[in-house]
Amino acid sequence: MKQALIITGSARPNSVNSTVVKLTADRTKAADAEVVIADLAELALPFYDAPVPASADDYTPPHESVATFSKMVADADAVVIVGPEYNHSLSGIQKNALDWVYKEWNGKPVGFVGYGWYAAANSHDHLVRMNEVLKMKLGEKFTGLGFMKDIGVDGTLLDEAGVTAMLDATIAEILS
Repeated sequence: MKQALIITGSARPNSVNSTVVKLTADRTKAADAEVVIADLAELALPFYDAPVPASADDYTPPHESVATFSKMVADADAVVIVGPEYNHSLSGIQKNALDWVYKEWNGKPVGFVGYGWYAAANSHDHLVRMNEVLKMKLGEKFTGLGFMKDIGVDGTLLDEAGVTAMLDATIAEILS
């Protein structure tokens, strides 16, 4: 059985992220994968302050929380990044987490499940640009959930069949 790591994207209490993470976890389990969730609020990764870049040969995670997160990414067969779109980009907490890891991303199958008023198209584009350096095996079938089309601003499913189909395509691509 493959292990899929799901990375949260918001530290806000009562965030829609928790609902979307649960939906993603449920669909990932339905695809016969073990699910591990990297809750970035609980991990509390510090702002990036390593003396060398994560891509440097002599880089070692300088904080226990970073070492834990790096191991989570390394141990996963595939990763799903679940995130909101904040100001046409990934959330700050998510961007910071991605910056802490480098070699673990290289060649790792990664899917993106985003949501927001623009169905996370801009945050997905930002992830694609970051991937020019990170070298993930970034899936092409990303899930972009639009507020008031696919989900409500409170996380209520408005189009269950459509959301399920998008999630299943994203997950299937990275687990294959």
